[in-house]
Amino acid sequence: MLLPVRSKNPPESIPFATIGLILINFVVYGCTSNGLEVNESAVQRFAITGHSFDVVHIFTSMFLHADPFHILGNMFFLYLFGFAVEGRMKSVKFLILYLVSGAAGDALHHVIFAQFHPDIPSFGASGAIMGVLGAALYMFPHAKVTMFYGIGYLWWGTTDWAMWCVGLLYLGFDVLMALIGLADGVGHYAHIGGAVAGFAIAAALRVKRDSKDASGAKATLSETKEYQTLTRLELESLHRLQPENTEIVVNWVYRSMRDPAGVRQNCIDAFVRLFPKIVREEEPGPVAVCLLSLNLPSNAVPSRYVGELAGRLERSGDNVTALRLYDLILADPSAAPADAESAIFRVAMLSESAMGNYARAQICYREILAKYPMGPFAEQARTRLDYVTRRLAATP
Repeated sequence: MLLPVRSKNPPESIPFATIGLILINFVVYGCTSNGLEVNESAVQRFAITGHSFDVVHIFTSMFLHADPFHILGNMFFLYLFGFAVEGRMKSVKFLILYLVSGAAGDALHHVIFAQFHPDIPSFGASGAIMGVLGAALYMFPHAKVTMFYGIGYLWWGTTDWAMWCVGLLYLGFDVLMALIGLADGVGHYAHIGGAVAGFAIAAALRVKRDSKDASGAKATLSETKEYQTLTRLELESLHRLQPENTEIVVNWVYRSMRDPAGVRQNCIDAFVRLFPKIVREEEPGPVAVCLLSLNLPSNAVPSRYVGELAGRLERSGDNVTALRLYDLILADPSAAPADAESAIFRVAMLSESAMGNYARAQICYREILAKYPMGPFAEQARTRLDYVTRRLAATP
């Protein structure tokens, strides 16, 4: 016995459509069965036969299942492969692939089998699900799938197979059974048609394909759940697949900082390009460490977002790093006047209240009054300047 039990291929986005399809299939099963088997009336009304091959029946038959084993097996396979496929394709394209693959499987079954056995009904989601597997074969040929194997009670366990091995195992079995012509009640032609359609659709849409390195990185990530465990090369390969993923970029920079080769230019470019999004989405501490370690030109990233990052660090209590970021803004000749004024004021406040450096606070308050006498911080600067001047005068 060989059964896939886990796909080490985390989805790149929330698979809403796959989850929805699974729920809809279970609801339909509850409405069309007595719990143990499908109602005969539902089969007659919604299944495909040689006499009822039309668009409506093609659609309704995809959501009809014979018994608990039928629906549980199909839905488990949909979960196993659908999450990653939808995560890459996104929901709309995934639904198109699912429905078209199911229709293609039904069409092949109709042409080869139902024409000669018009009274035998055909139903189930397996053609559409094999289309998902076909798409997975195209997109993730090297993805790791954990297979359970067992012979009796003595020899059993799990092992990891590449996706292409799993796909060819099931597709090859369907081809073999179709050639033999064994009447086992399984729609092997529907499986074959669905898988071929799914592979072809993914290829026609030119969906990104994972390299062997990327698949290895994903397998590690599925085990550890932490990007910090990945190597620089693994993170770089994942970035090529998910160029907008800020967590990957931050960890890529952080890992590269400890690499003997240093941080490469493509890594720096990704960090700079995504910096506004990184500031919004990632923890401020690691982002600040990356920014300060890269020694970027003073105008490489917008001063507005450097100030936003510094403000988040202040609120988290990391005043020292916040001060360093405000200094970056003050060293940027292209910084917007409002950002520069705000940075001077925050440096003054932190120097006074957090560092006890009244001399620097005094210099900053005076700079605000000299450069921005009508600015939003002028009145506060005047008040604070009087205070720190008195403190300095009282200091021995």
